Amino acid sequence: MQVITGKFRGRKLKGVPSELTRPTLGRVKESLFDIINNYIAGSDCLDLFAGSGALGIECLSRGANSVVFVDSNIESIRTIKQNLKNDITNCQLLQADYKDAIYKLSNMGKKFSLVLLDPPFNSDYLEESLYLMHKKELLQNGAMVICEKASKKVLQNYPQKYIINKCRDYGTISVVVLQYNKD
Repeated sequence: MQVITGKFRGRKLKGVPSELTRPTLGRVKESLFDIINNYIAGSDCLDLFAGSGALGIECLSRGANSVVFVDSNIESIRTIKQNLKNDITNCQLLQADYKDAIYKLSNMGKKFSLVLLDPPFNSDYLEESLYLMHKKELLQNGAMVICEKASKKVLQNYPQKYIINKCRDYGTISVVVLQYNKD
């Protein structure tokens, strides 16, 4: 696993030493960043369910203004710190359950223009995250929300403020790009 392009291009990234995480496949990651590349520079990014931090670090490498990494697993937070290699300017790491993190970030007045959601596939965390981010007003108008999910799982029960921009299948994995329209 490594950073594809930008100022950290070629940086080797460690995986989380746990079977609780599922790294994004290289071909999926490349395709995902081809889709969202124009939205990254200058963005304020939230990497919820961050795992190793690979997606958020790729955003930093490509010019994101800031990234907040959230994961409930302490091993994930340790791995993100190692992968950042002291490049922590404009980064915040939160070891928290996604719900607690959304509430905490909302109370801090944070607003994000780019969100990366890669929750466990056998959960309802994706829809719950979309609902809570809307409810707690965590997103800027026009924010892009990138969702990675099992291709068999249908994305449903989410606020209609999100509009599906793109959906791509990669075997057993799907990437859904949503745009948040507050108005």
